[in-house]
Amino acid sequence: MEILEPQENIFTVYSKSGCPNCIKVKQLLKNKQIIFTIVDCDEFILADKNVFLQKMKEITGKECKYFPMVFDNKQFIGGFLETSNHIEKILDFNLTF
Repeated sequence: MEILEPQENIFTVYSKSGCPNCIKVKQLLKNKQIIFTIVDCDEFILADKNVFLQKMKEITGKECKYFPMVFDNKQFIGGFLETSNHIEKILDFNLTF
């Protein structure tokens, strides 16, 4: 089972079922009308959690054991709070031009 890499030019959200912050970050992106793709990680975690976490460490450049794991244009942002802050900076930047 191959774990999909973050996508270019859009947000990529690595999510799992029942995760309240995953729900919140997806709603935030929808509300801000930001294009994103979702990678459902349930199967990866069930198959081999350690392999999944190691692959995510390679992708993010740091150890991540929480969800969601969010990327913007292949750049790791973080979880819900970091994503919320990142989006506000983007929107503030775009409003100044």
